[in-house]
Amino acid sequence: MRHSTLMAGVTTMLGDIATALHPLYTVRWLMSHESQRRRASETIVFPLGPGKRLLLVAASLLLTYGIALVTFMVRWIRFWMRGEYFLPYLFVFVTTLALLLFWWTSRRPHAPLPILSTIVYSVVAGYVAGLIAMVLYPFFQSDGLQHMIEALRFPTIEAAIAFFWFPIRLLTWLFGGITGVTMLVLSRRWRRMTC
Repeated sequence: MRHSTLMAGVTTMLGDIATALHPLYTVRWLMSHESQRRRASETIVFPLGPGKRLLLVAASLLLTYGIALVTFMVRWIRFWMRGEYFLPYLFVFVTTLALLLFWWTSRRPHAPLPILSTIVYSVVAGYVAGLIAMVLYPFFQSDGLQHMIEALRFPTIEAAIAFFWFPIRLLTWLFGGITGVTMLVLSRRWRRMTC
């Protein structure tokens, strides 16, 4: 509080001195003071080139995977995806989520990521990546194409509901949401470090 009052007093005093010296100096001083204040109030743009976007998404996914290991989310996924299905599912899920998040960051390369829409998009992207992984993970097994076709045949409505409910049970939406929040935090931190 005292600092801002002192700065306001010094600014007023300098303006009075410039006015007393010469009117032309007054105009120049006011213009330079106004442009400095405007530059200070503008948000500094953090350009996200393709390399920085890739690094941002990869770092966010790694941190989220670390959080998932600590909070037992990975064990929960492994409980539902047992045996040899776990690694193919995780590979397809993480790859799909990375591509979706990379696309999201490329939409606004010269502006900061919007907070609310990034979180909502990340939650939806996590769910969609979970669905895509549910469809594609059998492809890595023997007779994978046949298993994929059989998995997409829903004999009853309950089977279809169970298929669309399974990514919610696997917490893929939560994984996507945590990744989005991590991405926001890292992008804000990187912007401060580059300033």
